[in-house]
Amino acid sequence: MSLDALIMCAGAFVAILPFLGFPNTWDNIFFFLTGIFIIALGIVVRRREGHSKELQENQTYAESTSHSSTQHEEAA
Repeated sequence: MSLDALIMCAGAFVAILPFLGFPNTWDNIFFFLTGIFIIALGIVVRRREGHSKELQENQTYAESTSHSSTQHEEAA
């Protein structure tokens, strides 16, 4: 299951939780645990986003380096 699907399922769970008929203490526990789960998913998404930006920057640098080396080889 993708991260997007997990976030949507957690949101749906929070939306329907008050209507499931659990006692208030259980509702509070489920809301707390679901909140922690959503926070963890947010952290994972942010880390992946930052990691993908690093990869894009490294690929751009690698492309320009490899491109300039091929130009020097052609000139020689």
